[in-house]
Amino acid sequence: MEIKSYKNYHIEFLLEESSMENLLSIILPKILPKGYELNINCFLRPHQGKSDLKKSIPKKIRAFSKFSTPSKVIIIQDQDSNDCIKLKDSLIKLCRTNGTCPILIRISCRELENWYLGDMDAIEKVYPKFKAKSYKYRAKFRNVDNCFGSYELEKIIKEFQKGYASKNIPLYMNLAANKSTSFKQLISGLEKFLT
Repeated sequence: MEIKSYKNYHIEFLLEESSMENLLSIILPKILPKGYELNINCFLRPHQGKSDLKKSIPKKIRAFSKFSTPSKVIIIQDQDSNDCIKLKDSLIKLCRTNGTCPILIRISCRELENWYLGDMDAIEKVYPKFKAKSYKYRAKFRNVDNCFGSYELEKIIKEFQKGYASKNIPLYMNLAANKSTSFKQLISGLEKFLT
């Protein structure tokens, strides 16, 4: 019987919404470094949108800066129509004025749904009427982080629903081949931050 050894860190993921929690609960077990496990020393904390997340950050950073176990906080939020650099800077400032625990900020450009567009084959597995080959090479989707993902998916797939998609598309995503730059930044950032 294998005895698991866990890292002496408490990891908190502060998320804008439950759709991100759905996605991460599927992909994190595939990418978390040895010694980290969901609901053991890594916890997903979804919020009720941006304003709820922003309100929560100061309290959480203060708490985890004084926590008995060394803690790291990862904040993931949609860019929407914000300037990505300004948004990230404002979140860093909010964290730094409230505590000292290590933080990682990742912005999904423009929205979580853009990460699905980065793997159109995964979309096709969940929505068989969607033909990935018909969309993969269109100019609009060359840089999937430039469009509004949920708008595009709702236009292309009549039965598209955010909650359903967040529980199903990630099951088929090829994490190493995703075309979304912000998704790649999430994966590489987590690997560096947690090792």
